[in-house]
Amino acid sequence: MFSLISVLFLHIPFAKASDNSVEIRTKGSSSLIHIEQIGTGNTARVWCGLSEGTYITHTCGDAEIDIDQDGTGNTARAYSQVSNHTGNEYTIDQNGHDNFGYIDADDDNNDMDIVQDGDNNEAEIYMQGDDNVYSIEQTGDDKEGEIRAFGDNSEFSITQTGSGEHYAKIYASSSADNNDAFITQTGSGDHYMRLNFYTDDYAVTASQSGVTDKNITVTYDCTVNCNKTITIDQSD
Repeated sequence: MFSLISVLFLHIPFAKASDNSVEIRTKGSSSLIHIEQIGTGNTARVWCGLSEGTYITHTCGDAEIDIDQDGTGNTARAYSQVSNHTGNEYTIDQNGHDNFGYIDADDDNNDMDIVQDGDNNEAEIYMQGDDNVYSIEQTGDDKEGEIRAFGDNSEFSITQTGSGEHYAKIYASSSADNNDAFITQTGSGDHYMRLNFYTDDYAVTASQSGVTDKNITVTYDCTVNCNKTITIDQSD
């Protein structure tokens, strides 16, 4: 069985930036890879079923990888680097200039999305585990979001809007399963949030908004007599 690969290039005439580029390396079968680039200077790279670009380490099966870039100077990377995996879905959608989107996924049946609408945004999802749903959505400029997670059956999302330079990170260790966390950052203040998970079964809703800068780091590692439904609201 084979993988289906579709690549569409649309260049802007007379633009001064360099051409778009695509690199695809796969090992495995039955995957769908679609890349569409509009504009110039965009780079898309897919490594599905390898390790550091070599064809000897592991396989990628039944993956769906969709990269759409509209603008100039955007970079999108959809990787797997560690283990055999099947049924993973990657989406990177970039509209603007000089955005960086990175997904590195291993193990099975995960759904990962990065959406960037603006300029100079960075989003990274680096994960290993089964049956997870992870997403980062950035609207505006100069946002940074990161999900680094190694458990199962979790749902994490980061949503960043407004004119502030926001940073958000969700970390989950390999002993942290069945967690949900939803971060929302908006406003003109420069907001910072980091959530760290080391145990199971948390449900966290966290938001930062307003014109003044906000900063919070929280670690979730309770094992006995725990309140695991948490709301964080930092606002003016």
